[in-house]
Amino acid sequence: MKKNRLLFFGLTIGILMVFGFLLIGSIRNALAEPSTTNPSEAGATETPSFYSGSDEILPPDLAEGVQSPGALPTPIPGETLVYFVTADSDATATVVYLYNTDSVVHTVALRGYNYNGVLGYSINISVPASSFIRLSSDLVANPPPSWATPAPIITNFTDFTYFASLSLPHGVRAEGYVLYNPGTGTVDPRLDQGAIPMRFSTDPATLFMPVLQKNP
Repeated sequence: MKKNRLLFFGLTIGILMVFGFLLIGSIRNALAEPSTTNPSEAGATETPSFYSGSDEILPPDLAEGVQSPGALPTPIPGETLVYFVTADSDATATVVYLYNTDSVVHTVALRGYNYNGVLGYSINISVPASSFIRLSSDLVANPPPSWATPAPIITNFTDFTYFASLSLPHGVRAEGYVLYNPGTGTVDPRLDQGAIPMRFSTDPATLFMPVLQKNP
C-alpha cells in the first residue's frame, strides 16, 4: 500500500511539472512575438497601401534597381504621360486627385523614380467610372466625411522618390498639391497648412529647370 501511494504521488508530481514547463514555454513565445499594432497609426483611416514604412527608410524595391538609370517609361498609345515632383519627408506630404470622367473603369499607372531615373516605385490604380480617387503619401488622421468615402490610397513615396509619372487614359484628369505637416507623419485635412499646387509636365526635364527662352 505504501509503494502505491509513493507511485501515485510521483506520477502527480511529474504531471504537474510537465504542465508547468508547457505553461512557461507558452508565456515566453507570447512575449517574444512582435506586436502588429503600430501606435503611430492609431485613429488613422484603414486604406489600401503600397508601402507603409518610414519616409526616411529606403524602400526595398528601390534598392533592387528595377530599371537602369535614365530608363523612363514608354508612353502607352492613347494615354497621356505626365510627370510631377513628389515631396514626402517627415515634414511634407503629397496629395493627388484622379478624376475619371469616362463611363468605363480606367487603370492609371503611377511610377516613381530616384535621383538618376531608376524606377523604384510602381503601382496600378483602378479608377471607377464617373468617379475619383484620392492618393495620399501619408496616412490620413481624423478624415472628414469628404475624405472617408472613397478612402484614399496611401502612396508612401519616401524621401527617395524625386519625381513620379502618371499614365492617364482618355477621360482621366489629375490634380494635386504638396502640404506641410511637420513631425506628425500623417495628413490631417483639418490642420495641415501651406498647400502648394502641383505642376504637371509631359517633359520631365522641365520639372526642375524651366525651359529658358533665348533671344535670337
